[in-house]
Amino acid sequence: MAGDWIKVEHTTPDKPEVVKLAGILGIDQDAVVGKLLRLWIWADQQSVSGNAITVTNSFLDRLVFCPGFAAGLVKVGWLNGREGLLSIPNFDRHNGQSAKNRANTNRRVANSRKAHHERVVKTCNENVTLEPLQKPLPEKRREDTTTTTTGREVCQFPKDVSEVDRFIAAQVLHPIGDELTRCAERFFNEQSAVGWRNRHGVPLADWRPMARQYAATWARNNANPPGLKPANAAESPTKSTTKPSRRDDLWKD
Repeated sequence: MAGDWIKVEHTTPDKPEVVKLAGILGIDQDAVVGKLLRLWIWADQQSVSGNAITVTNSFLDRLVFCPGFAAGLVKVGWLNGREGLLSIPNFDRHNGQSAKNRANTNRRVANSRKAHHERVVKTCNENVTLEPLQKPLPEKRREDTTTTTTGREVCQFPKDVSEVDRFIAAQVLHPIGDELTRCAERFFNEQSAVGWRNRHGVPLADWRPMARQYAATWARNNANPPGLKPANAAESPTKSTTKPSRRDDLWKD
């Protein structure tokens, strides 16, 4: 039946009365709690308020199968009265029909509050989208580009010497032949050594202007002097000419 139960507190096994009663009877606390449950269940069945229990101490001892149990309850204050008219103090606080009704009411109220709270939380979660406290930062990527004040992205430094070579070859003033290759290699190696910075140590926003100036300077420094043309040029006439021998003239008539 729904009413066939009694209340037991979580602290009951370690209450001072239980510890003291275990010492009096010479048994452990768990055995004392078991015998108390047997007594309280019997009293809940036989009494409404736990008062005017018309039994003797020996009956209670036989009920819980422990001699001296009733006398021990009297010593710890959990049994009052005299032989044939005993009472259990505060019995209606935890047991009896009125105590059970209060416990059932409290349980229903607690369950109702819990259900209401869960409904409110569920409704709030469905209607409100919580924004994250901080938006995730974009993933950093290593790019060989930078953005100028005009918003145009330019290449910060070339990937290899061939890129420098192609750029210099496209300029109006640039070295030619092997000098072009040496110029591109020298520029690339020098800038790679300093981390692509100008002479003030500031990182280059664009390497091309410096490469253009470097190529022009190289071309001027390695140009042929004015008035002189390269040796063995196709358009250059041979400086030495064969002159007829005067000895031949002497023999000619």
